[in-house]
Amino acid sequence: MRASQYLLLTLKEIPHDTKIISHQLMLRSGMIRKLSSGLYIWLPTGLKILKKVNQIIAREMKKINALEISMPIIQPKKLWEKSGRLNIYGKELLQFFDRRNQKFILGPTNEEVVTYLIGNEIRSYQELPLIVYQIQTKFRDEIRPRFGIIRAREFTMKDAYSFHMSKDCLQKTYDNFYQSYISIFNQMNLQFRVVNADSGSMGGKISHEFQALSDNGEDTIVFSKNTSYSSNINTAQSIESINFFKKYNKNIHNIIKSIKSIKNIHEIQYPIRNLIKTILIRIDKNQDSSFAALLIREEHELNLFKIEKMNIFSKPLQFINEEETIKLIGVKKKFLGPLNLNIPIFADVSVYYMKNFTIGANINEKFFINVNWNIDIPIPTIVDIRNITKNDVGPDGLQSLEIKKSIEIGHIFQLETEYSKKMNTLVKDKFGQQKNLHMGCYGIGITRVIASIIEQNHDNKGIIWPNCISPFEVAILPVNINNCKKIKKITEELYEIIKNEKIDVILDDRDKRPGIMFNEIDLIGIPHQIIISQRYINEEKIEYRERKSKANILINIKDIIFFLKQKLKH
Repeated sequence: MRASQYLLLTLKEIPHDTKIISHQLMLRSGMIRKLSSGLYIWLPTGLKILKKVNQIIAREMKKINALEISMPIIQPKKLWEKSGRLNIYGKELLQFFDRRNQKFILGPTNEEVVTYLIGNEIRSYQELPLIVYQIQTKFRDEIRPRFGIIRAREFTMKDAYSFHMSKDCLQKTYDNFYQSYISIFNQMNLQFRVVNADSGSMGGKISHEFQALSDNGEDTIVFSKNTSYSSNINTAQSIESINFFKKYNKNIHNIIKSIKSIKNIHEIQYPIRNLIKTILIRIDKNQDSSFAALLIREEHELNLFKIEKMNIFSKPLQFINEEETIKLIGVKKKFLGPLNLNIPIFADVSVYYMKNFTIGANINEKFFINVNWNIDIPIPTIVDIRNITKNDVGPDGLQSLEIKKSIEIGHIFQLETEYSKKMNTLVKDKFGQQKNLHMGCYGIGITRVIASIIEQNHDNKGIIWPNCISPFEVAILPVNINNCKKIKKITEELYEIIKNEKIDVILDDRDKRPGIMFNEIDLIGIPHQIIISQRYINEEKIEYRERKSKANILINIKDIIFFLKQKLKH
């Protein structure tokens, strides 16, 4: 490709209202342009990268016998009503009527559609197992699109689905996808972790996320250094919590009925050490008087995901604010304590192990100090409701955990019979009995993968692409091409030779100053650059420059093709 015939839309300045580096560089390098909130136009440079990512995925899908199909992005609403997910997804589903007044949605995912397809086409166990996949645009009406394509409303996703007669067969395919995803992300030189995850609205009990490490990620993952344990922070547990529930096998609640009155009242003096925070939360959103208390150490954070999973409190979670707390209890939030609260009280496991602790006295500006369970106040219901910290020891009991920010780039699920039961998808087994199919679901956020690669591979000049997905593998940069016939001749000859070798090359034949030319190619991130100049041309040599290492090497013109093939591993 000649740059003079290419849409090379680079920006010198950082675009307004862009907070993370991948968003900034995708705009500056001419990969995307914003159309509306969460909606982006993909320009030629970005589209070339998208296609190369798709090719890597397609090759890996072929290896595990996944068949490519294409499903409509517009889906009948009645399928979602049948699966029961219509209310779960809520306002993220963009719904509309067609001219016949039929109800449709723009699909965020395709479990319902593919289950409908298989239910109407597959009749016998002899046609199974079956794996199908597609690479398709998805739409979720995000309440707050942000971070460019990481949290967009429209995005590109690879979604695959597998169907089986047994759970064992599903497990084998699940394991194949697990390894396939590792291969895909390794080919792209991504730093990532595979973590245990919750299945959420997808259903099923077993799922794993593939998380790319990034300081700008929206997710938080927890793992041990030897990688024997890894989890999304939503589901992460410490050895403390695991051992507690193994020992007691159920929640401890009000073991001691008689308690001493607390006399150690303490005027407010900061910092308060060994403090237990008391937080009020509503149980029933329709009853103002229906609420409970959560107890957690001052230095810990509540894990909202774990609290929701308790299925006790109203959803979405509603915490009692300062004004409501004063109205209900007659005290400011910071002086709230569990003593004499005649409401359900739930304490985190870490609170159970505390001694001589401090609690709010339910009197403004006062605390009770040196408080102990079973002596001063009864033990409440013990639960796991906090986020893991870096000081915690993992479930293996061996190492402290590491906590990193990350971007979710893939997620695989064992859905089992979740959808086949709801949508009455039955197939005859070898004994002629009708059975519900076991199902797996496997997704890769392709546009997120691209953003993650940029997050991990950039410098102050721009993007640094791996060979396999760079928009061009090689850039030819002739200096003053229009002022030197020899440079022009060698440039044209080399360009044709490289093209004939099936190397993806761009020739910058524009009438631009060398500094502008070099800066733009660095910004776009082309990994291998050939500089042709009068400085070395009379010696029959050209300059090779590697984008990542910034190393410059003089090479004989006749040796450059062999050299490039070695670099590109063609």
